[in-house]
Amino acid sequence: MSNSSSPIDHPGGNTFSIGRSPPIDPNLINELEKQAYGIANDLETMLQNLQSQMFEASVLTSASFDVYKQAILSHGAALEDASSKTRELIEMCVRLDKELANVQTMASNIKNIRQQVDTLHAAIGK
Repeated sequence: MSNSSSPIDHPGGNTFSIGRSPPIDPNLINELEKQAYGIANDLETMLQNLQSQMFEASVLTSASFDVYKQAILSHGAALEDASSKTRELIEMCVRLDKELANVQTMASNIKNIRQQVDTLHAAIGK
């Protein structure tokens, strides 16, 4: 047995060795290269799909921010409108209260007149 780095021949003549390493089958290397190429293609496809999904997620996120912005603007406009109408209602209630104060005064005057008329009828009827 020698420790030299001579090639070792196997049936088919397709193997070789370097130094003390075991013989290497070129068919096995070719198969490994094919598998590595397939894995690389699968990885590239997966990364492209991931990139596409990330782009779609980005578009959807941007669209959701636009919807959120529109909702906030719409909500703000609705609040402003509601506040404005509430102020108008309060002003109308104040005016109505002032007008009803005149009606109450008038009702009090009518009551006094009625009492005076009743007193007058009572005095005449005696």
